[in-house]
Amino acid sequence: MKSKDTIRNSMFYKALKTHYESQRQEALATLDLYFTKSVGIGEHSNILNEFKEWTHKLCEADEALEVLEKYFEND
Repeated sequence: MKSKDTIRNSMFYKALKTHYESQRQEALATLDLYFTKSVGIGEHSNILNEFKEWTHKLCEADEALEVLEKYFEND
C-alpha cells in the first residue's frame, strides 16, 4: 500500500476532499439561507423536505470527510 503522504498528495485525493468540502459548504449555505431568510424558501411548498435533503447532504459530506481523515490522514 502506498504511504499516506503519497495518497494525501495525490490529485485524485485532493479533488475528492475538495468535492466533499464544497458539498458541505453548499449545504451549510443553503440551510442558513432557509433558516434566516424567508425569501430563500420561495416556491417550496414542502420546505421540510428541503431541510431534510440539505441536512442529509451535510451529513454525507461530513461523514465522507471523516472517513478520509480516519484512513488517510491520521498516522
